[in-house]
Parts: sequence; structure tokens; C-alpha cells
Amino acid sequence: MAEEGLAPFAPEWLAMEQMQGGRMTLMPGPVDEVRDQFQKIFTTIRPFLPPPTDAIKTEDSTLPSGRSIRIYQPTTEEGHGQLPVGLYIHAGGWFAGDMENEDHLVRNIVDNSKILLIQVDYRLCPENPFPAGLDDCCEAYEWLCTNAAKYGADGSRRFIMGGSSGGNLATAVALKYASNPDFKASGLIIACPGTCDRRAFPEEYKGRWTPEKYVDAPMIGRDMVDWAFELYQAPSPGEPLVSVLLHPDIKLLPPNCIMSPTKDPTNQETVFLYEEMKKQGVDADLVEWEGYPHFFWTIPMLKASAKFMEVWNEKLKGLIGRASS
Repeated sequence: MAEEGLAPFAPEWLAMEQMQGGRMTLMPGPVDEVRDQFQKIFTTIRPFLPPPTDAIKTEDSTLPSGRSIRIYQPTTEEGHGQLPVGLYIHAGGWFAGDMENEDHLVRNIVDNSKILLIQVDYRLCPENPFPAGLDDCCEAYEWLCTNAAKYGADGSRRFIMGGSSGGNLATAVALKYASNPDFKASGLIIACPGTCDRRAFPEEYKGRWTPEKYVDAPMIGRDMVDWAFELYQAPSPGEPLVSVLLHPDIKLLPPNCIMSPTKDPTNQETVFLYEEMKKQGVDADLVEWEGYPHFFWTIPMLKASAKFMEVWNEKLKGLIGRASS
């Protein structure tokens, strides 16, 4: 039962917390300590993940800059020579995370959506402030589009995706190339991205923004979101490739799907981005996950996690189909 004024929890989530012995919420602190806490989440779930199968083959490589990438391909012959391509950007508040943490999610997408995906080991803040991480993602995206044919894939059908800060970066990459016909994305899938530094919220949204509804949110609290924006060190709170809600080229974004858990301090700003897209004529779809917290779908013990990935793949296959027609 939620306290008055607070967003309610899904019963399945509360049952899992009880089984695990309590609630875990990342809080701001010394960067290395918070990174360790973040990494512990993924270390804890690793024993519950299914082992990799031979349905996916991977190749580790490097970009011209020296940044590491991982290439994922389905091993089946279905669609050989015509595979679409995509860039998957990992989460971690711009300051944490790596390609290993979400490897199981990428494999799920590649296997079920029949797409060639890459991940990039982008530079993290605060050691490498904005736009370093974004620049690495852009380099990886351009590399993917221009080298797709070497892997039997179609670089003209290109997608960008990610969750949390990975969703923010995915949106920023899509916006950066929105008016470039050589690299404009065919579609975008993002989940619970931070879309605007609280110091730059437009007046039209401030009256509807109620962060107090999420004071008991698991995984991350609002303080953590605000701290991550500050740590990213954009030149100003309103930098449009960070506070993507403010970007002047939203109207040029490709068809997309946005997914947002409702027990998540980014829920409202994620919905605001969806509303802004719709107002500007973008073909956007919104799927909300009632009562679940930030990035819940990485936890394999939840039935909702499997359903989330089913929906992700369903939406992605729909976007791929549209790009192929």
C-alpha cells in the first residue's frame, strides 16, 4: 500500500524486495564508491542469468579512436545479407557501467529481433566530461552504418537504443544526426532516460513535475538523477544534447518507442519527452510499466522483466518492418 501522494508499487516488486531482505537505492557519494554499488547490482543478478547460447556470435573490436566495441550477430541464416543494424548504449548515469552489464539484454534483442547490434565502451564522467561519452557513441554509430555490409547487414536500416543514461545518449545520437540523410536513424527505442536537468525544466512542465512522488523509489532516487546530471558536466543545464527535452530538432526524430516505469524518478520527464514529440508531429509510442522502478527489467527473477523484453522486441520488430517497406 503506497503512502498518500506516492506512486504505488507493483506487488511483484514488493515480494521480490521482501525475498531479498530490503530495498536498495543508490545515493550520491564518492564516485568510486557509487560505481562499486552500481556494479554490485549486476554482480548480484549474474548467477540468475541464462548462459549465452550459440544463437549469437560476438566479436570484440576497436574503433579508429581505440574505443572498444562488441558486435553481436544472430547465427541463423534468416535474413542473411539483409539484417538491420543498431547501436545499443549501456546505462550507468554517464559515470558507471560497461558492456558486460547489459550483455544479456543485447543478446536477447539480437536473438529475438534478428538484428546486428554493437555496444561501445564509451568514456565515463567525471574523468571525461560531456561530450566525451557522446562523441564515442557517435563514432560507434557512424562506424556501424559505414561497415554494416562487411557483416552481411544493411546499414540503411539503422536503429539506436538504450535505457536510463543509455536512453539519454541514444536520444542525443538520434538528434545529432536527425537532419543528416547519411546517418539519420530509422528508429529509436529508449527506456526511462533522464531528459532534462532539473535546473532547466521549461515553465510549461514545472507545474506538473512532482519529484516528491518518488521519494521512496528503489534503484535510484531523485537526488541520484540530479547528481548524475551535475557529474556529466555539460556546459550549461540547458545543453540540448544532454537536456534532450529542449532540443530544437525533436520534430526531426524518427519513429520511436519510449518505455517508462512509473515508480521511477525519471517517469515524468520521460513522459514529457513523449508529449513533446507528439506535439511536434513525431511518430512516438509510450509504454508505461505500472509500479516498477528504474531499470527493473535487468533483474531476471521478475516476470515483468521477461514481458518488458517481449514488448521491446515487438516494438523494435515493428520499427524494422516499417523501415523495410
